[in-house]
Amino acid sequence: MNHLAVYCASSIMILPGTLAHADNPKTSEMITDIAHSIEANYVFPEIGEQASAMILSNLENGNYDGLDRQTLANQLEEDLRDLTHDLHFGVRALPQEWQPPSNDDENDDASTIMRGPAAPFGFISVQRLDGNVGYIDLRGFNPAPFIEETVEASMRLMQGANSIVFDLRQNGGGDPAAVQLISSYLFDPSEPIHLNSLYYRPDDRTTEFWTHANINTDLAMPDVPVYVLTSNRTFSAAEEFTYNLKNLQRATIIGETTGGGAHPVDSFIFDNQLMVVLPIARAINPISGTNWEGTGVAPDIESAADDALDVAITHALQNAYNNGDESARWGLAALRAKNDPVLCSPEELAAYAGDYGPRHVRIEQGSAQYKRDGVSQWTNLICIEKDQFMIAGVDGFIMEFKRDEMNKIIGIEGHQQRGPIDFTPRDSD
Repeated sequence: MNHLAVYCASSIMILPGTLAHADNPKTSEMITDIAHSIEANYVFPEIGEQASAMILSNLENGNYDGLDRQTLANQLEEDLRDLTHDLHFGVRALPQEWQPPSNDDENDDASTIMRGPAAPFGFISVQRLDGNVGYIDLRGFNPAPFIEETVEASMRLMQGANSIVFDLRQNGGGDPAAVQLISSYLFDPSEPIHLNSLYYRPDDRTTEFWTHANINTDLAMPDVPVYVLTSNRTFSAAEEFTYNLKNLQRATIIGETTGGGAHPVDSFIFDNQLMVVLPIARAINPISGTNWEGTGVAPDIESAADDALDVAITHALQNAYNNGDESARWGLAALRAKNDPVLCSPEELAAYAGDYGPRHVRIEQGSAQYKRDGVSQWTNLICIEKDQFMIAGVDGFIMEFKRDEMNKIIGIEGHQQRGPIDFTPRDSD
């Protein structure tokens, strides 16, 4: 079986079999094999030796005696993480009925794909938000060969957006080649960019990952502003994507410092009982010369994870509006109405009340309300800045009260996102 280290367990190495109690000679032999495999393959040889010695010492001291399969797995994982502080280390108890996949099964690789819940390959949502902001909620970097068409379709939907937000707040990692694939759409395909390198300890080799032109280059967006949302659950390959773009100054990172796992892994099956997820490689960023292991990736704009999307949208829209994108005005208005409406004094509200041709404004229970002729129901107005209101539940429309040189309100100007501006004068008293 071929092995390709990824940031989440994928390929599996099968090692010979027995029954699980550490005081059973065969199980003791299995634990010894685990220790030796860690020593031979862990990304840092010195730490691998320490971890191996620790496991063998615990075995000799009887620390694993009498433990059932699940408890043994939990204890080994706890011991390894306590020593190495490497959150990519994992030990899983396999079900009693587990059997290794057939070597003749052509779909073995396909069975390792991490599919996002109710979405293809982790792409939970790809949409255009108010103000022409592109948004991709991505929960996993699944194997690159399987997601090429999904990535291309997502990038096609992003065409014409004034910015793109990648939401990685619930992304636990995956395939570095998928990071490379998606990143390639964010740079000029004619100028390859060195994103990251991975050093593989078992065969002492380093693989470089560059942006490439093996994509639909017509969909590349090298000049579109990019935002990446993070949380303390953002991990592994999701951190690489974030770290790469941050070091290349290609994205603004918003949210929380990420989890801190930079060691791709391979999976080893022992006796059809335990699977050890073993970090065998490490990331080496071409700019920093290091990676995010143990420290995580710090955001450019710190925010609680739950607030990160609103912060990013506000930043993106303000940037677009400052650069002359009039469509961003509507997104800013909707966001302001939702999160930060302007509070008007009773005197300010009273000045708006009146009849404006078919438009009518009244003040009821401390709020401005609006209706047109022929409509029986009054609707609340939400102030987004001085003299400008949105109608609750109505997108793409801003109602602006116009004043004369004496600061007296003389009428209402209606601004439609996709339509003309109209003006209705205030009825004379």
